[in-house]
Amino acid sequence: MPKKANQKNRILEVLRFLFRESDEEHPVTVERILRHLDGAGFSCDRKTVMDDLAVLAEDGWDVIVNRGRGGGCFLGERTFETAELKLLIDAVQSSRFIPLDRSRRLIAKLTRDASVYEEQRLKRELYVSGRVPSENRELMRTVDALHTAISSDKCVSFVYYEWMADHTRRPRRDGKRYFVSPCLLSRDSDYYYLLAYDRDAAGLRHFRVDKIGGIRQEDQTREGRDEWEKIVADPGKYEAMLFGMYSGKEETVVLSVTKDLAGVVIDRFGTGCPFLSDGEGADTFRVSARVVVSPVFLSWAVGFGDRIRILSPDWVRDLACDLAGDFLSANAPERLEKKGDTRE
Repeated sequence: MPKKANQKNRILEVLRFLFRESDEEHPVTVERILRHLDGAGFSCDRKTVMDDLAVLAEDGWDVIVNRGRGGGCFLGERTFETAELKLLIDAVQSSRFIPLDRSRRLIAKLTRDASVYEEQRLKRELYVSGRVPSENRELMRTVDALHTAISSDKCVSFVYYEWMADHTRRPRRDGKRYFVSPCLLSRDSDYYYLLAYDRDAAGLRHFRVDKIGGIRQEDQTREGRDEWEKIVADPGKYEAMLFGMYSGKEETVVLSVTKDLAGVVIDRFGTGCPFLSDGEGADTFRVSARVVVSPVFLSWAVGFGDRIRILSPDWVRDLACDLAGDFLSANAPERLEKKGDTRE
């Protein structure tokens, strides 16, 4: 092997060794590096190792060398800090849309950036309470195909599935393919969603990515650009209006909310949503928010009982009342009848 090639391979071997065998709490000595290189077929001396460490440092690697008794060297800053790796691993573990075997593989890849000591701390049993991982083995291929279609400005078609009472999946519309223009991918409530312009519906729709199957990129250029260009320019603003990725009519809704729900309102609409006083001494405040009116939004408001009142518009309040009435008639018909008798 030419001397120059041997030198490059040796430096790479030193880097690999530092990656896996060293960290701030576990520095390695030059003698240990020498023993590793000898076992890997690289014969060299102490000065050569020190020169290799200097080359790595000059190349931008955070090689820390502590000289003197009890010293050693280690790789400091890495692609991900330990805290960042923990955050990423927790996100992968808790994601319902990622199949369990894929979760394990992703975590194994993430931990390769850590030393063997940190890897042991990071590797935990892959279990999160209440997590029901997706069984869709096409997921990663689907996500990749959607990103490719978006970047290529192309439409896609796919079969969309739904779960049945016997725990089997059945294609919707008897297997007829959906033909859509993908706009963006977003995560909400542990699921991955596709926002797309649906040609048949002539509007925007949300599709859960784990329910998509047999995806295929089409030759046609994406349609409905006027519908989604503003959303793609500021997806965070659009997502703040949504409740559970359900589509619906966009509307400005005025709510009267008891003050104990201030944190709930901020969590839902963000700190930029102003609170308006309901008057001195009132235990409520008003909030005006732009939302997509859907069954999930209505259920959210109704779920707080008399602590949230929909002041306007009237049609939204009427929908909420109808929803509450439908629930009562289905679950407490006798109670509803008694209430009716009292009013008469």
